[in-house]
Amino acid sequence: MRAVHPGAEGTRYPDVEFVVDPERVGAFRDVFALAEGVPPTFLTAAEFTALPQVVGDPGLGLDFSRVLHGGQEYELMRPPREGETLTVRARIDSIRIRGGTGFLVIAMDMLDQAGELVAR
Repeated sequence: MRAVHPGAEGTRYPDVEFVVDPERVGAFRDVFALAEGVPPTFLTAAEFTALPQVVGDPGLGLDFSRVLHGGQEYELMRPPREGETLTVRARIDSIRIRGGTGFLVIAMDMLDQAGELVAR
């Protein structure tokens, strides 16, 4: 059984909108004892709006029961703002197969309503 279908590399998924809801941001800030701003890791919530269409893609052939999360990073162009709506664009950035194990990089861009990149 193949770990993941290598031909899925480059697949782009439909955009998903995500509201940087002030109430959710406030709860997130409380966890980190922050007085203001949107914590950068709040963007994980935005990613989770797009992730189901990636892991559920039959063309990817991903056996999610065998997935190990290997890492995650953010590149911020500017901090997200409470109340704004972001567009989340997900794609399969790369797929490598080594020794029968598949290594998959999922990239997500988050754009503001003007189409400017907020984070990657």
